[in-house]
Formats: sequence, C-alpha cells, structure tokens
Amino acid sequence: MSTQFLSTRTEVFDTTHEAIVNGDVHVAMDRLRASLRTLRMQLEPEEWASFGAQGRHHALHGLLLESPFTRRAYEKPRGYAGDAGLMDLIYGMRTDCDLSALGGMLYGYEFDSPCFQSVRTRRAVLAREIDSVAAATPDARVLAVASGHLREIEWSRAARARSVQITALDQDRHSLACIECDYGRRYPVNTIAATIGDLLRRSVRIPEVDLAYAAGLYDYLEADLARALTAALFRMLAPGGRLLLANFTPATYDAAFMEAFMDWRLIYRTPAEVRALADGIDDSEIEDLEQFCDENEHVAYMRVVKR
Repeated sequence: MSTQFLSTRTEVFDTTHEAIVNGDVHVAMDRLRASLRTLRMQLEPEEWASFGAQGRHHALHGLLLESPFTRRAYEKPRGYAGDAGLMDLIYGMRTDCDLSALGGMLYGYEFDSPCFQSVRTRRAVLAREIDSVAAATPDARVLAVASGHLREIEWSRAARARSVQITALDQDRHSLACIECDYGRRYPVNTIAATIGDLLRRSVRIPEVDLAYAAGLYDYLEADLARALTAALFRMLAPGGRLLLANFTPATYDAAFMEAFMDWRLIYRTPAEVRALADGIDDSEIEDLEQFCDENEHVAYMRVVKR
C-alpha cells in the first residue's frame, strides 16, 4: 500500500475526528462523505476494503457510533445491516433512542441524507402502487416480498379502507411479529415466514396476486438469483398483474460512508442492469414494462405488467 494512501487515510480520519470533537459536526461529516466518495472511486477494491477496515478501528468510528443509524447498521442486531428496525429509524418512527448530544446532531444530519430521503420516497412509491392496483382491481391481492415491518401500508388509502388483501412475506420472524402486533387487527394483512429459496422451490403456496413488490431485497441479490426471483414472482401474477422492483443505483452518494463505517454493502445497479433482471421473462408474456428513478436518482424502479 502506498505512502500517499496511508497519509490520505490519516488525514481523512484524524481531521474528521478533530473537527467533530471541536463541534463542527455537519461540516466534518460533509467533508468526510465527500472524501470517502472520492477514495472509493479511486482505489482498487482491495485497497478500499482495507481503508474501511482501518476506519472502523480508528477513534473516529467510536464517535460516529453515537448515531443510532450508524450503530444499528454496524452492530447488526438481527444479523444484517439494513433491517426493519433501521428502516423505522430512517422513517422517523423510533422514539426510544437515548441519544447523547453528539448522537442527536449526527441523527439530524444523517436523517436528511440523500440516501435516507430516497428510502422514505420508496415507502411512498410502494403505498401509491398499492392504491393504484386497488383502484384498478376490486379486492386486489398484494404480495410484499422481504416485507420488513410493512410500514408503507400506513400511507396507503386502500389498506386503510381494507380494499386490498396484503400478504407480507419475510424470513425475519421478528419483522412478521411486528406486523401482526401493529397491523394485524387494523389492516387486511397476513404474514408468511419464508425465504427466497422457498419461493424459488415453490414450497410456499400463494394464490395469484395482482401486485408483487420487493423494495429492499434486490440490493442484496447477485444477478443470477435476482433474475430467477424476478421470473418466479412474475409467474405468481394474475393476468394484468404487476411486479414492482426497486434497487439502489451506483449514484448513491452515501455508499462509501455506508461501506466504510456501517460495514453495510449493497449491490448497486444502473437502470439498464435493473431492466436486465427481467430477461428471464418471455417477452410475449409482458404487456408493459416501465422504468423510473427517484428525484435523487438513488433508486431505480422497474414495473412489469403481465399480459
């Protein structure tokens, strides 16, 4: 590893640590994120991984862990970084955080980050999609894959009106228990504990649905598995049904910070790469295929309608 690289590491970590200790939290975080983003683009993957590992052993990391976002992603209490509890933090739904003064400043800074803005936008997109399907199809059936806590139903008029039936599928039984506790009586929702492998093996039986969607799942799936799952979910659609997928893009500004200090790695895809996930579907079965991105261009969406 080059001397220049080592000096850059020292400058980035030490300077940020000093600035945060001196109270310049927002300025320090802006500079840190910009520096990390540049280094991630410049370094070879092995060097970048080593850089992140060193950062997580630096005194700076202890300060950054005062943030409830960074702490939960890094500690992974459910075994993975982007769990439903972290999504609740991003949505502003968690009020049980005992924050230090620094933690409060970091919370405010990170809450407004472009990445987390896109997560909240994604929640709204899902709610609108549920409402759109419900308006077009009486008693619509909806499948949420890797549902997390299913918070989007709180923003869905159709769910509140009980004009859709929603099945939440997740391998995390803690998430399903939360859904049953929070929504089981108020919303038309049922839960299924199952894995992606169960879906691919067809070992879980789900009637045809009018909408299937996966919001945070594809960010973790390699291409072959992602294509196979896309084809499997498309087969589960009723005629005229739609599949909606979301994937974070390489434009995600916070990717470098997430990898270096949260130890949180996603599989980022361009819109063209998201489109390629439908390659396992016969074109003759597709009525329509539409793509769009959020305002930040951090999340790419694909909607596929079955003929």
